[in-house]
Amino acid sequence: MKEKPIAKFKLSFKRMYLVVMAWDLLGFLLIVIADAVDCGVENMHFAGTLIAILVIIIGMAVAAAALLALVVAYFKVSVYQDRIGGHDFWGFYREQTWSEAENVRPLSYLLGLKMAILQSRSNNIWLPMFLADMNRFRTLVCELASPDSALAEYLTQNEQQEIDN
Repeated sequence: MKEKPIAKFKLSFKRMYLVVMAWDLLGFLLIVIADAVDCGVENMHFAGTLIAILVIIIGMAVAAAALLALVVAYFKVSVYQDRIGGHDFWGFYREQTWSEAENVRPLSYLLGLKMAILQSRSNNIWLPMFLADMNRFRTLVCELASPDSALAEYLTQNEQQEIDN
């Protein structure tokens, strides 16, 4: 029987949703501006355009919520007594013992979602730094991993940077 994790951490739905919707709205705004430039403002039907804009924005919001709910349900980070589990770039679940982790590389994803790539000789785990309970995750990792662990050091430095900002 496989060992159960001490804790599982979900992604922060709210944080992801806000970032995705900001990008959606920016892209949509650029499309509307390009259409206005192409057709000319005098040829636009404003009432029809306004209704279309509202319908599209509501549709984007609902579609983003549905897709992100699936992402939050699938991509969890598991913390065990002797290891950590997460997903790689391709979405496959991987595990590393605390001693295997050699390096942590920060990455900004979608310009608003921070990731940490936990590198070892055998695999890389992409750890989201926007977990729903980031403080508990940080505390648990610092308790279980050795103090000189690459991930514990990174999380401690990252916490200090958040406090400074």
